[in-house]
Amino acid sequence: MDHGAVNKVRSYFEDLIHDRVRLIKCLLIIMLLMSALALRIHENSKADITLEDNTSDPKSGKICVDIGGAVVKPGVYTVSENTRLYEVIELAGGLLSTADTDSINRAEYVEDGEKITIPVVYIPPEQGETEEPLTENPTIPEEGTTEGEGTSSVNSGLVNINSASKEELVTLNGIGDAKADKIIEYRNGSRFRKKEDIKDVDGIGDSTYNKIKDDITV
Repeated sequence: MDHGAVNKVRSYFEDLIHDRVRLIKCLLIIMLLMSALALRIHENSKADITLEDNTSDPKSGKICVDIGGAVVKPGVYTVSENTRLYEVIELAGGLLSTADTDSINRAEYVEDGEKITIPVVYIPPEQGETEEPLTENPTIPEEGTTEGEGTSSVNSGLVNINSASKEELVTLNGIGDAKADKIIEYRNGSRFRKKEDIKDVDGIGDSTYNKIKDDITV
């Protein structure tokens, strides 16, 4: 047999074997790289899950809101998710009489970390009135008279609720003997600073005030 032909056959098989070995090595390398990549992805996923578990709220389903403004007890309250504003207001003791309810939606849902401020109604001073604080030395009735009795309270046809006698007070629409006595009792402890303060007297609300507001002064 020709030695040259034998050598060619041998060389062919050797090359074929070497190529297969190289191919297998390449495949092994690729498989190792893919395994390492898959392992890295798996470890990262576990790390993300662990981090999420560590940062989760222990009070699942609870949120915190901060409410202030025209409420009885401003502060931070913990409530359940899907809590509405009116429920937070109830926790805060309810609204003050000065709350501007037209500026809020009590049916809306609150959110975690939300700062809620209940606005106060702005009542501009009427003509001729000021919002200056009371002086430390209010006018003292003349000797021989007491505040609310025997002192003239009519000024330009208006009844001064700080100095009017009972007889003058009952001339106001909707003010009888009982309410006149309550007005005098109230002002003996706290002088009226503006006309609207008369609504602080027990039994006198918006309806009565609207009847007399154009006939009184302070």
